[in-house]
Amino acid sequence: MKEFVLIRLLDKTAGALKKNDIDYLQLRMILKIKLTLDSRNVPTVLSGTRNIENRNIPLLSMFMYGFMGLMISIFVWVPFSTFYKMNIILGMIIFMILATMISDFSTVLLDVKDKNILMPRPVKEKTLKLAKTIHVFYYLVRITLALSGPTIVMCYFKYGMLFSLVFLLEIILISGLVMFLTSILYFLILRLFDGEKLKDIINYFQITLTVFITIAYQFIGRMFDVSETSVHFVPKWWNYLIPTTWFAAPLNMLAEKDFAGFYMYSAALAVIIPVISFGVYIKYIVPYFERNLQKLNNSSGKNQKKERNSGLQKLVSAAACPDMQERAVFKFTRDMISSERKLKLQLYPSLVFAFIMPFIFIFMNLFKGNFAEGLVRIKGSNTYLCVYIGIAMASISVSFISKSEKFRGAWIYKALPVEKPAIILRGALKAFIFKFNLPLITVLSLACVLLYGPRIIPDIILMFINMLLLLICFFRIATKSLPFSQEFQGMKQGTNAALSFALLFLSGFLALIHFGAKFIPFGVTVNIAVSAVITMIIWHYCFKTDWKDLEYTS
Repeated sequence: MKEFVLIRLLDKTAGALKKNDIDYLQLRMILKIKLTLDSRNVPTVLSGTRNIENRNIPLLSMFMYGFMGLMISIFVWVPFSTFYKMNIILGMIIFMILATMISDFSTVLLDVKDKNILMPRPVKEKTLKLAKTIHVFYYLVRITLALSGPTIVMCYFKYGMLFSLVFLLEIILISGLVMFLTSILYFLILRLFDGEKLKDIINYFQITLTVFITIAYQFIGRMFDVSETSVHFVPKWWNYLIPTTWFAAPLNMLAEKDFAGFYMYSAALAVIIPVISFGVYIKYIVPYFERNLQKLNNSSGKNQKKERNSGLQKLVSAAACPDMQERAVFKFTRDMISSERKLKLQLYPSLVFAFIMPFIFIFMNLFKGNFAEGLVRIKGSNTYLCVYIGIAMASISVSFISKSEKFRGAWIYKALPVEKPAIILRGALKAFIFKFNLPLITVLSLACVLLYGPRIIPDIILMFINMLLLLICFFRIATKSLPFSQEFQGMKQGTNAALSFALLFLSGFLALIHFGAKFIPFGVTVNIAVSAVITMIIWHYCFKTDWKDLEYTS
């Protein structure tokens, strides 16, 4: 195994660690194994990279995070006030750290394998806990520095050495605060639930937290009134609840020499809260967290799930799939999606964003002037066409249908008495539409009708048909695999990324046609008829595929 930088740095503290009753040789070996395993895992940021097995994954992932950080650092040169710029920059950095922790970091934080393997052996628990703590902070600091490094360099050239050093110190404090918040929330969940139920709760919590972060980030820009090139900020009590204001305040005082009370109090919070949080984390959270983490091994509730095939579900499957074989695939797909945690962790956020994103664009009008006037503007506008953004995102999500943690079981397709794969593909796609896309467009439609009135019902019908059209097109072109037959990391997603951009453009094109049809008598009605005919034709030819054209694990 190669020698890691962290190990070489740790060697210099071997004496101090031994004096504190730490078995340094054991600590060194445990960390070396953990870092080696990390180097073989593909992070979310590289999940779409082809031939990833033959590359230096840690270096490539750091390059990708560094590139994102470079894009963020451009804001340093925007001609706005320092407080405004730093709120935006810190908001993006915190968002990226939290998103990375949720998507990749939970496997580190919630790992119990090392304890199960090592504790029966002569390994001190104190040594094992220290190894995990060092691993956790190394993981977090590495990603944080890659994201914030370009901004630190830009701040040095823009504001000087002192400013960049303060920014670096704040990044360290932010890392500790993020670590504390994530750990305390997982800890609360671990205290309340056991076994399989706990794993489900953690899975849904990860999804919810991802969505919450995205929504909360929208409020950072709402604190400011931007008019042309000037930015006005009026402190309000709720600004103290936003962490970006705490860390932006000291930087603003350095650059603008503004020592108003709001900035002084916010700067104090930037130091006090992370320091207290870190102390609470080390003294209280870590011991109880590790103890409750063993509940993940309890699978007593695994076989106590309720029967999924309720009367309504049977009725829906019978109506959607008259063919018995197709109906069996429909039920199989629905149950697989419901039980696969990793699939849900990747799929559900994209579907929630598909619901949220249209309304983020729609409600921008509410922040311009009076709230009541904003509602009136929305009601008389055509901004409901922003729903096409959600439609495109929901259509792209169908590519997840081929992924599974249990992909090795795809040999079962060879044993099925099915001559053509059309039955399997058709049943799987129908299950996906009925489980996800139909509820999504229904809730979006109801929300839009409440906002815009019954006048948009024909538009809702047209958007639903166009969603089916986009979904079928993407499924036919991008999905070259049988359902649940491909590994998450082994998927060749480079082509799918290009097709996703193509689908976004196609969605925009359909929205443009929809918008133009509104200015023609009976234009929307004609558009509905044309889109429906095209959708039925593509559906008819979509599933004309042979077994040899599909990829699956045998």
